[in-house]
Amino acid sequence: MFTNFRKETSERSDTTNWAKQCLIRNTPYHYEGIEGCNENNNNVVTHLLERARVNYDRRNDMPIADVLSEIVKLETVPVLIRKINFAKAFGLNLSYVLYCDETQGVWLYEFNSIDSLILVQYFSSYKDFSNWIASIKGWKSSKPFREIDDLPLFDKILRKEGCAWPTNIDCFVSDENNKPIAVLEFQNANTISVKEHCNNEYFLCKQTYTNKWGYIAYHDDIRRWVSQEILRVQSGLRLFVITWEVGSEDFVLKEVEKITFPLLPYSNNWTLHGQYQADMHAFSINKTKENALKIAQKYNTYNLEYEAPQMKTVVNNPPLNGKNKTFPYIYYSYKWKIMSDGMELPRLFKNLIELDDVVV
Repeated sequence: MFTNFRKETSERSDTTNWAKQCLIRNTPYHYEGIEGCNENNNNVVTHLLERARVNYDRRNDMPIADVLSEIVKLETVPVLIRKINFAKAFGLNLSYVLYCDETQGVWLYEFNSIDSLILVQYFSSYKDFSNWIASIKGWKSSKPFREIDDLPLFDKILRKEGCAWPTNIDCFVSDENNKPIAVLEFQNANTISVKEHCNNEYFLCKQTYTNKWGYIAYHDDIRRWVSQEILRVQSGLRLFVITWEVGSEDFVLKEVEKITFPLLPYSNNWTLHGQYQADMHAFSINKTKENALKIAQKYNTYNLEYEAPQMKTVVNNPPLNGKNKTFPYIYYSYKWKIMSDGMELPRLFKNLIELDDVVV
């Protein structure tokens, strides 16, 4: 028998996010997150997962109807409906994980609808569940996980066993009918300020560092943006980005139209890989025609297209150009940078959503 259903999370939410709170208070939409989103090594979202910690008496199996009732009670009906509907946008059922620290048992359920729950699999240890996560990812991280003292025991053990709980989706937006309409990414610009922040500069290797061999190497945001583009392309939902900072009413509101990624060769050709990054870095800090041509005439890029159940990689060969959106870049449908007027955010966001609802 399960008792004491309660929420734990590995995420560290930012309670100072005034932009999100402003949207919640001043628009008619609903804003929820998803605790876990698994993207596999073929760039496909395979599972959207919620979770709850429970006590387990080791004796009696709990009727599935009672498990469903307790999860609904914990989540509330409207929130759970919105999460189920969001999963449907990806062609998935909503997965729901129950786990018990005392026995280290894990129960994986799936919601097909608000009144339909099935038990998919039982794992007798957190280690077995960590291995299952690795199996649906298709890979295990070779890097050690950063230790955080106040993580739940569940997350600490999953990390110790080699595969952590999948990353969350910070926010998705649902309409008044509980239907999903967008994915929303919040970016805190405290370290640089909203005024100076530019996603494309960091997408294109603006940041450098000296590696352990003493060579210049490049930071980029490419993997993070691949994850966001997978969400947009697979679900067919709109992708909005809001950049904000603490102690300021400055913000940027953008809608992503398409992301074109540099086709980096990695270990297939480390020399070319480094040169591609160096040319992107040069362009990110000095956007001249000459620096753009170095990229446009020498390199390949790619876009993601989803044909269920597969994500396709569509390669663009040189010459690349911005007009056809083949140059490596994050392309936006809309972009507003507003200084010192946070109350403009809900008005602009609502207008953008309603604009898409107008049939021309």
